[in-house]
Amino acid sequence: MFAVIHLPQFVLQAALRHEPELWLKPVALVDPAMSTPRICEATEPARVSGIDAGLTPTQALARCAVVLIRPRSVGLERTATDAVLQCAYGFSPHIEATSAGLCTLDLRGLAVLKDGDPVSLARWAGQLRQALAGLNLRARIGVGPTPNIARHAARWAEGIEIVEDPKQFIATLPVMALEPSSDVVDILGKWGIRTVGELLALGQEAVMDRLGLEALALFAAASTGAIRPLKLVQPSETFEESFEFEHEIETLEPLLFILRRFVDQLTLRLEGVGLVAENLTLKLRLDSGKTMERQLRMPEATRDADTLFRMLQTHLETVRASSPIWSASLAAHPGRPQVKQFGLFETVLRDPRQFQETLARLAALLGEDRVGTPLLENSHRPDAFRMAPPDFENAPDVLSSRVAEILRATPLRRIRPSAAAQVGTVGDEGEAAPVSLRCAVANGRLQVTVGPWRASGQWWEVGAWQREEWDASTSDGKVIRLVRQSSGWSVEGILD
Repeated sequence: MFAVIHLPQFVLQAALRHEPELWLKPVALVDPAMSTPRICEATEPARVSGIDAGLTPTQALARCAVVLIRPRSVGLERTATDAVLQCAYGFSPHIEATSAGLCTLDLRGLAVLKDGDPVSLARWAGQLRQALAGLNLRARIGVGPTPNIARHAARWAEGIEIVEDPKQFIATLPVMALEPSSDVVDILGKWGIRTVGELLALGQEAVMDRLGLEALALFAAASTGAIRPLKLVQPSETFEESFEFEHEIETLEPLLFILRRFVDQLTLRLEGVGLVAENLTLKLRLDSGKTMERQLRMPEATRDADTLFRMLQTHLETVRASSPIWSASLAAHPGRPQVKQFGLFETVLRDPRQFQETLARLAALLGEDRVGTPLLENSHRPDAFRMAPPDFENAPDVLSSRVAEILRATPLRRIRPSAAAQVGTVGDEGEAAPVSLRCAVANGRLQVTVGPWRASGQWWEVGAWQREEWDASTSDGKVIRLVRQSSGWSVEGILD
């Protein structure tokens, strides 16, 4: 058995997939690739107003002043094709991208065929159609013993058609189902041939004598027993949704509105193939021609729509664009769901997604470079560290020996920022030692001074640095860390 998914008006469905409410309004689709742009598809309200394929946009507006003229988008059609194949792959591993808006499924090996019950097949087809409806795709599904019969059933059915008697079914189809040329249509009309059954009753040889080789194609299209091999494909692992706004937007609300639809669509597509989103890529194309791109990383892969949308909303609350936005795209990078077996006494975050959302809100308030886990850089320069996102998977179980040694040493209470100081010195300029101090931390003569400890680095780069450290005790009993750099003296901390 075979099944075929047919999307009528596929080009229009791809263009309106993120705006399903426009199906109730007069909308006409224009193909910009043509030398003279003409209408290629139109909604039912537009056709009722007299707008048909082949009209120019000016002629369409003359017949209906409120018609919406939208351009055809090859990118949206490619995205819709990916969505159909990914959805179909969740119902059968053997799929073929037959043509635009047409997908053929081989049902061999499926549990639904074990009993051969038409009711089970109808239930299976209903679930497939419902899954496609969740992607805002209006599908017709036909099931038959051959790909040809299933294709006819999908194209001429109103919703779901299960063909049990192929010969009777093919005989009731109109001749137009065989897609004859216009000349042959006129000839058959003069003969009084209206259905495929009437054409088959004439016999192949008799029709060939009068119509020529095209009769072979007509009888081949009406075959009920020929089974052709399918060109099986694997669905793309690209999960991306995009949209071009009719007018440039300058506020957050319309952008969040379309992004919510993006997230809902992406989570449904990921669910169909059993994957989850590991991170998101958001691209905003501005009216100035620039593109704003941002990678949003999650601590745990998920396909929960609310979680993904909250991350986008938190990020966009801090975004300031230099010009209006005219298009947006959102891509989900897929991965396999993680299955973990924790130890009896091992503890984990109750909700790592909520923790990541909290970090995102803190980063929005404080800046991205001030939130995360501090990591030491490969340098002897004091305070040389960077902030990195928390990595709970690779966190050490125990403190390293170096960290434990530091914790056992005398603690230094840092002063941030370091306090500028006026220091009196004795000795030559290169070997001058501090003897007195005046700053916000302490004042007066220094009792004991130890040092200097000199350090330098990155002398081969523009950001070269060098410093000289002294430990000194003041008259009131404080032990301070003095630092001399090219900018002068400063108190960096107090030793407890």
